[in-house]
Amino acid sequence: MLACDLRDLPPAEQERIWSNPDFIAEEKFNGVRGLLHIGKKENRISTRCLSKRTGLYSEKTDHFQHLRNLPLDFLDGTVIDGEILMNKSRMFTGETFACGTLSCTMALCNASPEKAFVLQQEEGHASFQAFDILRYKGESLENQPFWRRRQVLEKLFSDTAAKGIELTSLNLATQVSDDKRDFYEAVLSSGGEGVMLKHRDALYQHVGRSKGMLKAKRFLTVDGFIIGATSGKNGNTGMIGSLLIGVYDLCTDRVREIAGVPPSDLSLGKNSNLRRAMTVLKDGKPCLAPGFLNGVVELEAFQWNNWRLVHAKILRFRDDKAPQDCVVDFLGMEE
Repeated sequence: MLACDLRDLPPAEQERIWSNPDFIAEEKFNGVRGLLHIGKKENRISTRCLSKRTGLYSEKTDHFQHLRNLPLDFLDGTVIDGEILMNKSRMFTGETFACGTLSCTMALCNASPEKAFVLQQEEGHASFQAFDILRYKGESLENQPFWRRRQVLEKLFSDTAAKGIELTSLNLATQVSDDKRDFYEAVLSSGGEGVMLKHRDALYQHVGRSKGMLKAKRFLTVDGFIIGATSGKNGNTGMIGSLLIGVYDLCTDRVREIAGVPPSDLSLGKNSNLRRAMTVLKDGKPCLAPGFLNGVVELEAFQWNNWRLVHAKILRFRDDKAPQDCVVDFLGMEE
């Protein structure tokens, strides 16, 4: 179940959702979406991304042995939806530094189980942030409204606590129904990513984006210029793929690529997709139309990570600026 972006709605509709008592707010975590499958002998952990090779969810049980070994056999047949989170701002993987919770979590998931175990012995254990439940002791809850699923999830945590089972690495996501905007601002002030706004009657969806779940996240803006494009794949074959965006490094005065973004302009609304207009064929191969090269764009992104922008999109084209105006102090990011 994926969330829609709150900002895609008209401003008046956004305000109605913030004030609607049928929506609750939960902190949005910047980790890896996962499922915790509770069994009699041990628990399994899988991601919510299907493997291109097997078509199944990627198994990560042995990457997180502390979650695998939680004594939750009395909940056999329960499946919890949540976020695997390595809550570190910076972590050395033995080869490079991972920066930010998403990169640190991905470093564990992409490592071998043995290396993931060693890293967590050195840096601390990743946690599982529980925010939904699909099955409870074998009974499917997917057709139950969110308020009911949350009720079952809260009971699960209270029953576990009553048995004296320590759950330092399995946490229940905090939610509020009142003062949602204040909660959102508090999450941002503490360095968080944002909040999820969930309708109390929403059903669980395995695929697609649910209108009963919206994300409200922090964003930053950066001016950059187009330095090239990749070739389109799958449905975009014969056209360009992503636009490559660069800026000048303040210290070296060299151009540094900071993002690959869809060829679109969010300021144009429904006509934002510019892929076809930006494509020309050269020797039968799709290339960026020369008129767009070095064009300045204003990007919106979630954050910087290893000197690249995360989740970047083009807000608008900036005809009032030149490439030389797009300068970033990368050295200052390390301070």
